[in-house]
This record gives sequence, C-alpha cells and structure tokens, in this order.
Amino acid sequence: MKKFIYTTLTITLGVLAGGCSDVLNQVPASALTQGSFFQNAADAEAAILAGYDAFQGDEVRYIAWGDARADNLRVPVNEIGITDGGVLDFQNDNISTSSGYATWSRYYSGINKVNNVLAQVPQIQSPTINSVKNRIMGEAYFLRALNYFHLVRIWGAVPLVLEPTLSLNKDLQPARTPADKIQEQIIADLKEAEKLLPVTYAAAIETRGRATQGAAQALLSKVYLWRSSYNQTGEWQLAADYAAKVLANSTYSLVSGATYATIFTAKNTTESIFELQFNYNNQETNGLSAYFIPRSSKVTTGGNQTLIPTQKLVDAFEPGDVRKAASIYTSNPATDQFPNLPTVAKYLGTVVGTTRFSDSNFILLRLSDVILMQAEAFAQLGKTAESAALVNRIRNRAGLANTIATSKEALLLAIEQERYVELCFEGQRWYDLLRTGRAKAVLGVEKKALLPVYFTEIQLNPNLLPQNPGY
Repeated sequence: MKKFIYTTLTITLGVLAGGCSDVLNQVPASALTQGSFFQNAADAEAAILAGYDAFQGDEVRYIAWGDARADNLRVPVNEIGITDGGVLDFQNDNISTSSGYATWSRYYSGINKVNNVLAQVPQIQSPTINSVKNRIMGEAYFLRALNYFHLVRIWGAVPLVLEPTLSLNKDLQPARTPADKIQEQIIADLKEAEKLLPVTYAAAIETRGRATQGAAQALLSKVYLWRSSYNQTGEWQLAADYAAKVLANSTYSLVSGATYATIFTAKNTTESIFELQFNYNNQETNGLSAYFIPRSSKVTTGGNQTLIPTQKLVDAFEPGDVRKAASIYTSNPATDQFPNLPTVAKYLGTVVGTTRFSDSNFILLRLSDVILMQAEAFAQLGKTAESAALVNRIRNRAGLANTIATSKEALLLAIEQERYVELCFEGQRWYDLLRTGRAKAVLGVEKKALLPVYFTEIQLNPNLLPQNPGY
C-alpha cells in the first residue's frame, strides 16, 4: 500500500471529492452524516483505516510508559547538561495531572472511530460490502480492544463507550467503569475479532500492519496473562492456549540470531505480528529516532538524546548475547557531541545522505513475546519442562546456552530476565513488573500503579472522580 494510515480528514475528503461533472449532485459538507458517508465498501475501508491512526503518534509515550517508568531507561541529567523536566518528573513518579503523559484523548478518538464502523458498516446496502464486511468488523473489534487494553493498564477504571458519539445531545459525561468490566469487554471484542479476521492479507505490510487472526490471539494471550497475574484470576491455561494458536500459525517464525537486528531495521519480518507502519517516502514519520539518537551528530541530523539505557540494562546482557548490539550502542567521539553514552539502537530510522528520517516501525506484538508469555503460563501451571523449552528457544536464538532454571520459581525469574533483555525499549517492562507485583522489589522504590486522569477531563466530566490514588 502506498499510504497505510488515513486520518479522519481523509475520510471527509473522500466523500467530498466527487467528479466535476456531478457538482450539482454533491452532498454539501454541512450535510454530511454517518448515513450519507457509509454507502459502500470503499467508505468502510476508509473508515477502518482511520481507526489505525489513533495509534500513530504515541510511540514515544509507549516507551516512556513501559520503559522509562521501569529500569530500562534514564534521563541523562549529568551527561548532556540538557534535561526534559517533564520526562524527569515522569521517571521520578512525580507526574502532575497536567502532564502530557496523562492524556487519554487519542485513545477515545480511536474508539469513537471504530465505534462508528461497528455501528454503520452493518447498515450498508451496497453489494460491494459483502466480501469485506466481516473483515472490517473484525478489524474494528480488534482496534477497540487494543485501545481499551492500553487504557485499563494505564488508568485502571475508565469510561466504557461502546456507541459512537454523533451529536451533542448524547451523554458526554460517562462515569468510569471498573477495570475488570473493561477487561471483560476487551476479551469479548477480541473473540469476535478472532472469528472475523483473516490469517493474512495480500501484502506483507498489511499482514503485519493490520489486524489479523493471529494478532487477536496474541493480544488475548496477553490479556489473560495480565488478568491472571495482576487480577489473580488464574486464567493461565487460557493464556497458554491462545499463545499456542499463534505458535501453530505458519505466518510467524523467529528470525535467526544472525539477522536479529532486522526485526527493527527491515520492518515487517516473519517475527512480527502487529506493528505500526511508518515510511518517510509517504511523509509518515514518528519521534523515536530524534528522541534517542545522540545530539548534534556530526554525520547525520542529530536527536535529543532524551533518555538513555540504564547501566543495569547494559550489564543485564550475558556475554555473547546477539541482542545487545541490536538494542544498544555507544555514542561515538568521532561523530557525536556527547560520546561514550549508551544509546538505544532499535529506532535508528532511515538515513539518506546526511539526513535521518525517523520512520522506524513500532512493534506492538511479536512472536518472541508470545513464546515467553506461553512459557510464563506453563511455569504457573507447573509445566516446568515445557516452560524451560520455550525459554531455551529464545536463549538459543540469542546465542546463549539453555537455562539452568528448573523449578517454577526459578523459571519465573528466568522468564522475567529474558523479557527484560529481549523486549527492552518496546514498552513492556513496567507492565511486566506491575502485573507480577515485582515492581518495588526490582526497582527499589514504590511507584504509583496508575497514571492520573488528566485535569481537564475531570473539569469537563466530574463523573470521572475520584482521581486515581496519589494525585
């Protein structure tokens, strides 16, 4: 696809851009409604693509929420002399209710877009919809579930909105729904998505960049793992079962250890299940490269070096682990203003001449994550041999010997360690420590489990009170 993600504006323009010969028959912009827009398969396709747009633009926050809040990244306060105060407050668990890290508007915008799809696509009468209707509905269910999974892990109880907001006459002050009820809706949506989604699409970029049956199953495994540990529901077998469905899908396979770095440079590898797509040729870029690469590079356009890997993480890689070079490099005295600092290597973007374009894809789901999720579920179920075998798949691919862990307790720590180095800078670490109750023991400090509800949200909707604890 030439341009993968569309915005709401794209949908509106698509409705308005009719042929010149039919000028007198055009629907006035002021008269556009859901009913007048959703007329055929092309309209439905444009609408569902807009649903993916909600996830583009939050890539830096994904890493701040999942890595900087834990022990993967730190603000280089003393090394570069320039510090982002907002990031430092966030890392120090001193976030305010007016921080940009506390806003959830992007998610509710995305939810409203897919709610429109779920409400309107079944009403389309055009025969062109028949061949794509189920798939588009499946994508909508998946995207709604993914939005709510982010919301419930970050803010806990949040408003559950399942109908599109079409007018100011609708109740715009929904109360917060308990987190367990949000999770139940996520599961229901993902099960619908699993039934309706295809295994693959015609193009690799779509198979890795749009919702598939495997993506729904991988997210179901992650949701059940979260519930089993954080909510103590004990749904370990369900987590293992959905992971098994993904592992049995020939669409996905681990890349070799020798080509491990291509997961983050080649885009849409066989290991990828669902990743956000970016391409500078299509003016689709993000803030990742600028966020991490060294300042005032003498070779290419420099970045902000806002966060750097912790020494703890640097030391966590065992000798011979091929993942280290693909994850972390050291800034160079010959090329970089602040040399000899550990630097994130997963989001280098595309360099053309002396210009670096920040267009690395951001991976939300990949196979190694699913393998380690199944390993954890097996360990919790007492299937220690099966769990160790899965851990060894990840370790052996990295060039390391088999794990020496044999007991349930030792395996859970070994899995925590493998997730630490395998998935660093992918927005996972904080949630792993939070859901297992290991955050204080590992980080050495007590951090608030949830972020605050943004202050303007409460001003506009007092039903969002009480504020999350600690704010």
